[in-house]
Amino acid sequence: MTSGSRTFRFDDFSLESGERQLLRDGVEVVIRPKAFETLLCLLERHSHLITRSELMDRVWPDTFVSESVLDHCISEIRKALGDDPRNPRYLKTIPRVGYKFMNAVEEVIPTGPETRSAAKVPPAWSIAVLPFANISTEPNNEFFCDGLSEELINGFTKVSAMRVVAHSSSFAFKGRNLDVREIGRQLNVAAILEGSVRRAGNRLRISAQLIDTAEGFHLWSDQYDRPLEDVFAIQDEISAVILDTLKVEWLSQKGKDSARRPTGNMEAYELYLRGRSFWHRRYQGFMQKAMECFEQAIRKDSHFALAFTGLADTYSLLGVWGWSPPKEVFPKAASLVQGALDIDDKLAEAHASQGFIHTFYDWNWELADKELQRAIDLNPGCALNHLWNAHYLSIIGRMDEAIAEVRKAHSLDPMSPVVAANVGWTLFLASENDRAVGELQKALELDPHNAMAHFYLGYPFADSGKFGEAIEMFQEAMRLTGGMPWSAESLGWVYGLAGKRAKAKVILSEAQLRVERKQYVPSSAFALIHLGLGNTDEFFRCLARAFDERDAFLVWLKSSPTFKPLHSDPRFSNLMLNLGLK
Repeated sequence: MTSGSRTFRFDDFSLESGERQLLRDGVEVVIRPKAFETLLCLLERHSHLITRSELMDRVWPDTFVSESVLDHCISEIRKALGDDPRNPRYLKTIPRVGYKFMNAVEEVIPTGPETRSAAKVPPAWSIAVLPFANISTEPNNEFFCDGLSEELINGFTKVSAMRVVAHSSSFAFKGRNLDVREIGRQLNVAAILEGSVRRAGNRLRISAQLIDTAEGFHLWSDQYDRPLEDVFAIQDEISAVILDTLKVEWLSQKGKDSARRPTGNMEAYELYLRGRSFWHRRYQGFMQKAMECFEQAIRKDSHFALAFTGLADTYSLLGVWGWSPPKEVFPKAASLVQGALDIDDKLAEAHASQGFIHTFYDWNWELADKELQRAIDLNPGCALNHLWNAHYLSIIGRMDEAIAEVRKAHSLDPMSPVVAANVGWTLFLASENDRAVGELQKALELDPHNAMAHFYLGYPFADSGKFGEAIEMFQEAMRLTGGMPWSAESLGWVYGLAGKRAKAKVILSEAQLRVERKQYVPSSAFALIHLGLGNTDEFFRCLARAFDERDAFLVWLKSSPTFKPLHSDPRFSNLMLNLGLK
């Protein structure tokens, strides 16, 4: 490193000021000198607004140029970083005022002639809401406490100026006695909100405190003694004081809208909170419990839009993962989402749910894009919105944008096993096997019991000819989930590729036996086993049945490297044409 040189890192990029280089994964990204200097200014002041006049004075000192030159530099930076101005991940434009580099940035600080240490500097307006502690005598109030924390998170994510760590990552620290400075370091946030809830009958006592993660001192604390039905007002009061304390710039009008009272029925609200707690765990037994909670919540309040979306998302995931026939569950999900939108057409969760259904069932790519973008516009800080948008983008083949979106989701939810696994899956779809394996292995370091990461890891291993490792991954996914759909059939596929035909045929027979017992097995799962066995004609016959079933797996056919050898087959081209993915 040259004297006076500074190095900034963010995502896959690094900028070396001394060498005048912008690198991505060690490969130089060509960028003109003035665009480089502009980016350097933005990185030096990341998370803070830099006015256009400041940038002009810094990059073009003592020189008269028109502001259009700056516009060209910003455009070049966006192109170099793969940043979409409609849905920016890195550069936020404040119209007629200036710009802000939004992503977390790591500056490498020289500590000696040969050593460096990396110091992550969290964005100034970044926060994690830890699960509020239940200090009531009734253990069932745990759901209420968790729900209070999650609703505060959801409220903050609607403020575009803030970076809010998602539920999965904040709740990873539940029950762990860690110093807030260490939690702040792991989550890369400037502040942490924590608290406790005591509930006695219809009375609540909520204590909350905001803590600076750099020094560990309190920025604010308060206590609320109110009736139970005041919980929504308390959430609004806490949110307002946090935003004021952190001096968040209210740059977006939608961020100023106070949260609507989602329901007037507290029993319905508690059932909804319990349902989301089960839904976050994803797998089948928990999904049934979530469904029961959401259904009860709707019976308690037939105008509770969030409960409609919760139930819709449960049906959708059962269809996507092959637990239930798509034609049985997706129409129910679509009806529920429409019901939610009839109640509240500005509910981000409902637009996200609708975008998900358009992606995995309707195969209506134009409407999927429209609804997912609407969800992100209404709630830009929600990791799930960006994850589902990444799925859509990877399905239609816009891989650079898909990777940017899934990394955005990961930056918002860095401890989520689901998001971490999907970073690897998206890289696999982009034919970047080594990076996919690296990300999935990091996900397993974070959580060795992450069944989704094991399952996804089998695919790049198989694609690279590492059949033994792929077999091990699919077997582990089966063990961890008690038989997650697709894990057995994926195992049969790899057995076929590895020449273990007898074992592949056993799995094929077991799948057929499940069908005879009236259990649902996606036709695409049979297709995958036949592909491994080299039965190409039977593979396409199964895919034709899968198309009639509206099998959600079909959406991955275009982008997955698994099927690239079949792209020249006219039957594959016809299927892509029918899916609208030609």
